Order: sequence, then C-alpha cells, then structure tokens
Amino acid sequence: MSGRREYRKRQWKRRQSQSEKLTMLLKGSIAVAVVLVLVLTGVKIVSTVQNHKQQKQEETLLQKQNAVAESPVVEVPTPEPTRAPKEKAVALTFDDGPSRDNDGTILETLQANGAHATFFVLGNRARVDGDIMQMILDAGCEIASHSWDHPQLSKIKWKKAKSQIDRTDRIVSKLLNGYQISLLRPPYGSISKTMRKKVKKPMILWSLDTEDWKSRNAKKVFNRVKKEVKDGDIILMHDIHPETAEAVKKIVPWLSEQGYDMLTVTELMARKGKTMEGGKAYLDAN
Repeated sequence: MSGRREYRKRQWKRRQSQSEKLTMLLKGSIAVAVVLVLVLTGVKIVSTVQNHKQQKQEETLLQKQNAVAESPVVEVPTPEPTRAPKEKAVALTFDDGPSRDNDGTILETLQANGAHATFFVLGNRARVDGDIMQMILDAGCEIASHSWDHPQLSKIKWKKAKSQIDRTDRIVSKLLNGYQISLLRPPYGSISKTMRKKVKKPMILWSLDTEDWKSRNAKKVFNRVKKEVKDGDIILMHDIHPETAEAVKKIVPWLSEQGYDMLTVTELMARKGKTMEGGKAYLDAN
C-alpha cells in the first residue's frame, strides 16, 4: 500500500516538473515571439517613415520642377554700353516730310550710327503718314512743325499764320497719342515782327544749308557738308528727295568718323547749354 503511494507521488512530481518545464518553455517562446514581433514592427515603422520621408522629398522635388517648367522665362535685357559724348556735335534736320518713300532709309542710316535728327513736318502730309512719324519717334528722333502746307508765314495775316501752326500741332498730337510739338521752322526761314511777338515756340533756322533742294545730287550734298560743317551747326536737308536719303548714307558715317555726335535740335541745345525761348530764332547752338 505504502509502495503504491510512493509510486504515485513520484509520478505526480514528475508530471509537475514536466509541466513547469513546459510552462517555462512556453513563456520563453512567447517572449521570443513578442520580441520578434516588436523587432519586425519597429523595422516596418522605420521603413514606413523612411518611405514617407523619401516620398515627400520626391514630391517636393517634382513640385519644384513643375514650378520651374510652368514659370514664365524672364529675359533680362543686356544694357547697351554707354559711350562718352564726342567733343563736337551738330543737329541734323529734315524739312517738308514725313516721306513714306525716303524716311525709312534715313532712319535706318541714323540708327546704324547712333544718330538722331529733327524732322520738321507739314501738317497736310503728316495727317496721312502718322505711322511714319511714329517710326521717327521710335528711332529716338524729334518731330517739329514746318506749318500746315508751307506758306510764307511772314507774308500772311497772323490769324492765318496761327492757324497753320495750330492745325499742325493738333494733327500731330492726335496721331501720336498726345505728342506736343515744341519747335517751329517757318517756311523759307521767313520771320515777321508779329511772329516774333506772338509765336510761342522757339523758331529754328539753320547755319548750314546743304542745298539739296537745288542740286538734287547726293555727291554735291555730301561734299557741301564735308566742306562747311562745324561744331554746333544746325544742318538743313529735305527728306522728300531720294537724293538726300542717299547723301545721308555718306554724311552720317563721315560725321561720326570726324568726331561729331548727331543730335536732335533739342538735344544739341541742351548739350551746348543753350536755353531756347518762344518767339526767338536760332541759327545754331553756338
């Protein structure tokens, strides 16, 4: 009897010991599993964070690329080099235009040589050639008045003379978005005492007449300038003659080579420090 009890007791202890070992083994396995899960979860979290960070970087880069692609290209103009004024200067002037046939050639020559000029226009021609006058302004040149249709203002009544001046002012202003004419060249250079009292603009004459209106010869016009030009001159030409346009092709480069700047009348007077007044006549800038 006691032998059986001892046997059962040993059997129970053996099972108890096996159960404890199994429990410990199970706990160890669970612990390992938990650690493994945590490790894998951590790796996944880190991977997810890294992937998210990389995705954000890629999205930011893509946004920047798109922004660059969509942004308008802004061209920064290269500033034109400035040059010092030359010691000598003259004003080139053209009467009786605008001329659809010749002004394009004249302006091309002026622009190619960095030169300006003053164009004394007739109102009855200006009214049909507003686009030519705009070209003149766009080239950095000046527009002034030569009356409406070229009468000798000093020989007509002041009321009519004033109308000649005013009509030209109005049509030029209308065609050129409010441009205000500031200078007058009386036809034939003829000025009366009444005009000196009542004309409100400076009246511009000339000191060098190329006589292009008489010779109609480009070579003679050029030679006259070569022979007579001097610093401060106001040079008279007429843009209605094709021979004058041809002469300008030689005159302008030659003057530049001789050390002359070619300016508008207003620019020349400013360069020489000469103030112009209404009703007064000016032959040159000296």
